[in-house]
Amino acid sequence: MSIFFLLGFPYIAFVLFVIITIIITMNRGEKDCRSRFSAGLLIFSELVFTIIGPAIGFYRFDEFQPEIPFAKQHVLSIILLVIISSTSFWIARFMNRTSHPVVRIVLSVGLLQGIVLCFITSIHFLTFIPMGILFPFLGFELLSPVVAFFILLREFYFLNKMELDLPELLPYRAELGFIPLPYLLLKQPLYKRIFAYSALMVLLVITEALLAFGLGQDMDSIVKAFTHSVGFIFSHSNY
Repeated sequence: MSIFFLLGFPYIAFVLFVIITIIITMNRGEKDCRSRFSAGLLIFSELVFTIIGPAIGFYRFDEFQPEIPFAKQHVLSIILLVIISSTSFWIARFMNRTSHPVVRIVLSVGLLQGIVLCFITSIHFLTFIPMGILFPFLGFELLSPVVAFFILLREFYFLNKMELDLPELLPYRAELGFIPLPYLLLKQPLYKRIFAYSALMVLLVITEALLAFGLGQDMDSIVKAFTHSVGFIFSHSNY
């Protein structure tokens, strides 16, 4: 147990390095890291906290009873949200410079869903995050939503930072007499786009809830996954 505890210190250093690197790149407005070491570690963290951590977390989410982070009968809905958010991230990761407006909007909505989900889950896990820090092999996935929040936020920021070149993309817009809605949306300031993305995100969540319902889940299983858990922040009953 002492070995697991001691591993917490380099793990804290790793997490802090990743978060600080993300903040620095966003502050500079440069997606690429200036150091190969930082770039490699950032890619490694993306794999760990958007794929490996969630996969391990869902695999053993009910092993540490009596505390259960997500209600077993409703966890499928959360898994669905994570898969779509993570997929949006990795597509955006390799298509960040795409100029196709519909693709950028869809990926932005998927990323925004992931950011919101990570934020809510981080609060839900709040009382157990220290355990995930001090004993990384035993519960490092408890910290995954916190780090994934910054990772997805970074991707969302740079995906929406690139400006569209309308004369190049729509050379005949004057003859058309109008600008198609997807192009018009991406020409808006970021705060206006976020409002539109949020409305589309609600539609996405409803679609996911309907899909989960078709797989045998309740329509409100996304909420129940949190509230019917045991011992966590949003749990209706601690035990």
